[in-house]
Order: sequence, then C-alpha cells, then structure tokens
Amino acid sequence: MSGFHIISSLAQAAPPDELYDIVVLEPEKSIWPLVIFISLACLLVGGLIWMGIYLLRSRRQPVRRETPAGVALRRLRELEQSHGDLDPNHFSLAVSETLKDFLSATFGDPVRFETTQEFLSRVSWQGSKLPSAAQQSLKDFLVAAEEVKFGHAPDAKQKTLPLLHRANELVSLCRTISSEPSGKVPRRS
Repeated sequence: MSGFHIISSLAQAAPPDELYDIVVLEPEKSIWPLVIFISLACLLVGGLIWMGIYLLRSRRQPVRRETPAGVALRRLRELEQSHGDLDPNHFSLAVSETLKDFLSATFGDPVRFETTQEFLSRVSWQGSKLPSAAQQSLKDFLVAAEEVKFGHAPDAKQKTLPLLHRANELVSLCRTISSEPSGKVPRRS
C-alpha cells in the first residue's frame, strides 16, 4: 500500500466533522433595554405615588391659622393660669413679650425688637405704625410693666394681675380698631 492509500483510507475511516461544534459568534445581549424598562417602571410608580399624595392633600380641609389676636389672647390666658408659678419679673416680661408680638404682627410696628426706652423715644420723635389710642395704652402698659420688672417693690406680685388685664384690654382695643368697617386702620406716621 502506498502512502496515498493509507491517508485516503484513514480519511474514510475517520468520523465526519461531528466531533467539532461549529461556534457562531453572536453579540452579547444588551442590558440597555432592561435598564430603560426598569427606569420607566420606576418613573410610573413614582408618578402614581406623587399623584396619590397630591390627591390626598388636596382633599384635606385647609388648616386655619390662628390670628395674632387669637395667639395673644391664648398666651395671656395661659399666663393667667400660671400666675402663681412665675415670679413678678418673669410674669410681667412674658406679658410684655406677648403684647409686643401681637402688636408687631398686627400693625407691622418694630416694637417687638425695642426696649421700653427705645419705643418711647421713637414714638416721641418719629411716631409709630400703631393707632394713637393703642400707642397711649401701650405707653402706659410698658411703664407699668417696667415698674413691676425693675421696681423690686414688695407688692410687685399684686401689680401683675392688673398688668395682665391691661394687656387684655389693649388686645381687645386693637382688635376693634383693626376691624373697623372702612377697612383702614388709623395710623400715625
């Protein structure tokens, strides 16, 4: 046998190409369609949650804010109830601060940020945004409060309740002034 026949007989005896898998190269599947799908799903769920919260909030009744006069009267009632617990200095200071907060919120006057001396000086030279009746009542109140705070009188505790009543009267006066039918609050420039 010649060499040619041996190779041809080996070639015929060898199994066909079944032994080797033919691998076809394909690109890997992209992850972007999955990322886009998950992002859109998250946006949809977030939008639905936001819409639900918006609808729930819009159905609630609007919260009524307490007026400055309401806040002042409530604080003055609380101070009246705690009258025995506070010393005259702290009590008169709390009543003064409540009244100043009310007047600043109602009339936009900077009395909240002034001492009694600064307020009295400003009113005597420049005037105030407070109505004149309220100015005079506030002057009297502040002078009486200063006497209680810094006078160190033995009867200071007895002077605190009249001070509280003056503050209540001043709040009532200002409520009456600010609710005049003309809608204008008389102010001094």
